[in-house]
Amino acid sequence: MFIVLIGFWGFLFAKPAINAYAQGAGFTVSAVIPDNQYNKQATYFDLKVSPNQTQTIYVYVQNLTNQNKTIIAYPNTAYTSDSGSEAYNKNNLKGFSKAPYYLSDIFGAPQKITLKPKETKKVAFTMKMPPKKYKGILEGAFYFLDQSTSAAQATNQKGMAIKNRFALALGIVLREDTQTIVSPHLKMNSVKPTIKDTANFSPAVKANLENTRPTMISNMRVKATISKTKGSKTMYTSSQKNMGMAPNSNFNYSIDWNNDALKAGTYHLHLVARSGTFKWVFDRNFTITLSQARKINKKANVVRNWTWLYILIGILLLILIILITYLIGRHAGKKKDSEGKQGHATEKEEHDKK
Repeated sequence: MFIVLIGFWGFLFAKPAINAYAQGAGFTVSAVIPDNQYNKQATYFDLKVSPNQTQTIYVYVQNLTNQNKTIIAYPNTAYTSDSGSEAYNKNNLKGFSKAPYYLSDIFGAPQKITLKPKETKKVAFTMKMPPKKYKGILEGAFYFLDQSTSAAQATNQKGMAIKNRFALALGIVLREDTQTIVSPHLKMNSVKPTIKDTANFSPAVKANLENTRPTMISNMRVKATISKTKGSKTMYTSSQKNMGMAPNSNFNYSIDWNNDALKAGTYHLHLVARSGTFKWVFDRNFTITLSQARKINKKANVVRNWTWLYILIGILLLILIILITYLIGRHAGKKKDSEGKQGHATEKEEHDKK
């Protein structure tokens, strides 16, 4: 859960270990567990701390390669990615977390670690706890990013490059009050139309879900349906399970429009989220404006199905042709009758003259 390798644009999760290593990273990190470790079985930092406490903790960082390495260690607060899982790769969490304190404030600025081939260093991280006591937990990780693997590599395709990023995240949990149990609480913020993601340019509606408490939400299941009005026929549906949320964080849950074009109008979202014995139910009406629909459809490159319009135009053309044919026929008939009457009158006049 707490050890992450990032490579080839994706996340690979490894089980926590005293010597944290992931294939391809080229280095390992391992926590030196201090006496104030709360969970003695954990191999990441889970510390019982106090207000104003100052403490230095240590991490061994080992270079496994025959080249020099430069690694940057970031003390990052956890947030929730839009895939519904905890992540640790952001140092600036504006908009992603409402934690009362960030790990970057407690541990200070990122550290630069230089390693010779096969070298191991004991790296110190000094924390200074805030004076005000808090309930629940502060959660995040020391995020070790290998700078040498973060540079873009050229390819044989013009204008294209591959950027491989290898990193390890060693978890940190800081708790002061170990007696009070903090229950999670979920709320739904905005509901708005957008693009699902960069991998799937389908129109979608995203509901922003927020864990408002300083505790994690684990094994969360979400099911959402969209209809025109509450209780009416379901138009679109989405479900996801095995999700997790960091404390005091939010993410955008997507309901895919299945590559259909967005249509302006008012809709209803019904969303149910569950985690263990906790259940949250949300009902919300929302509106998609014509401007939003046009903008998103254009960005999604949605191909509209105009078959119905072609059929309608065909029917109208057929009716028009029939009507024109009828009017021409009627006009011709009237003209023929008029000419017949005129000829009969002329014959009568000639007969009277005789």
